[in-house]
Amino acid sequence: MSAARAEFFARMLAANAPPQAADLPASWQQAVDELRVSYIAGAGAACVVLAFALAEAAQRRTGDAENPEFDLLRERRNRVAHLDASEYPDPAMLEDWADAALRTALRLAYAAAWR
Repeated sequence: MSAARAEFFARMLAANAPPQAADLPASWQQAVDELRVSYIAGAGAACVVLAFALAEAAQRRTGDAENPEFDLLRERRNRVAHLDASEYPDPAMLEDWADAALRTALRLAYAAAWR
């Protein structure tokens, strides 16, 4: 496990879930816990897929019709999940996607929990 990744995850969680943040539903919290493990382990594709699942649950709760960040996350999840060799991201790109996916999912999840 990477100490730098653990620190980054903690910073992203603190930025999106301050002490006064509402609790996430239990299944969402479980997804966050799994996202943390995957992120720290460097499993970029798993992070993108888990982050999308969390973000999608948040989108359903809020009913927000348009969100460019969510749409980008969906596009990236599709590229990872469908395993199209011609479109599968290289490791460096996947790492960047995992960072962005983490930020997007946490932001959307905790924003939705406030509602």
